[in-house]
This record gives sequence, C-alpha cells and structure tokens, in this order.
Amino acid sequence: PAPAPQPVARPVAAAPTASSGRPSSWQELQAQARNPASSPRGDRRASERMSRWLRLRCGVQAYALELLKVQEVVLPVPLLPLRGTPSAMLGIMNLRGQVVPVMDLGIHLGAGPAQDDANTRIVVLEENGETMGLRVSAVEDVANLTDSQIEPPDTARICQISNDLFRGVARVTAQPMILLDATQLLN
Repeated sequence: PAPAPQPVARPVAAAPTASSGRPSSWQELQAQARNPASSPRGDRRASERMSRWLRLRCGVQAYALELLKVQEVVLPVPLLPLRGTPSAMLGIMNLRGQVVPVMDLGIHLGAGPAQDDANTRIVVLEENGETMGLRVSAVEDVANLTDSQIEPPDTARICQISNDLFRGVARVTAQPMILLDATQLLN
C-alpha cells in the first residue's frame, strides 16, 4: 500500500480566512492576539465607532440624546413653578435633595407640550455639574449608532436643520430620529 499523503503544513494566517471575519482556527486566533493590527477590529475606521443614544418621543416626533449625558430617567413629580420664565420652563423639582429645573422638550423645540399620561417621563441630563430635567412624552430604548449612520444637520437629506440644538439625523426605524445636543440644551 502507498503511504498516506502527509498534511501540508500551512503557515499561520495573519488574517481570518472565514468569510464572517472570525478566525477559523485556534492558530489564527493566536496570530491575531500576537498581531492586533491583523484583527478584524484593528482596521475599524473612524466612521464605524459606536455611540449609544437614548431614544425618546415628544408627541409623534422621535428624538435621541447621547446616553453619556443622561443621568437618569424618572417618573413625573410635582413641580414648583417659577414666575417670569419662558413657557417651556415648567418649574423645579427636588431630586434627592438636588434642585433640578425641568423644561418641556416639546414646547422648547416649537412643537406641542409633552403628553401627560402613563408614558410621560423626565430625562435628567448632567454635564460639568449642570443638571436639567426634560419632560418628554415617552422614553423608548437605547440605540447603538455608528458615525456613518448619523447625517450631520447641514447635510441631512431628510430635512435642512439650522439649529445648534441638533447634532444630526439618524434613521434606525422607518421614522427618522433627530439627535439632540445635550450640551446646548443645558446652556
């Protein structure tokens, strides 16, 4: 009988051979660990960075706030109204001993007031020691967006937005979502 053919020793591949981008063998996984630049994540472009956004609604319009700026989401509480403030400023609330001004996001953006029902929430924003509550119709969920999914407001094909409050437009579902700049809202 003829001797069995010897397996051909193949060099350890630096890049994965599987079409899914995952290493197909233990050797490829070890090669990626030794050479991170060959890893599928090593060549990730800046446009593929992920950011997390809290999706919310004011009436029928969908908005989102960067999750890093959201301190918490609370149920509506009784507010102490303030005289001489804009109509969007609903008053102040006591949040565990901290005085937090609360604004109706719908009125502030030029739409109708947030509906007052079981879904109504107050989204508390915090940045650099500044805190503010935004009353919204509903808080939906958290969306992960890549930078390539976000159209800047000056080039958004959906609508031309010329306001510092808007960071851009993203289409996660059938309805476009307007991304709000929490820093501008706090100012």
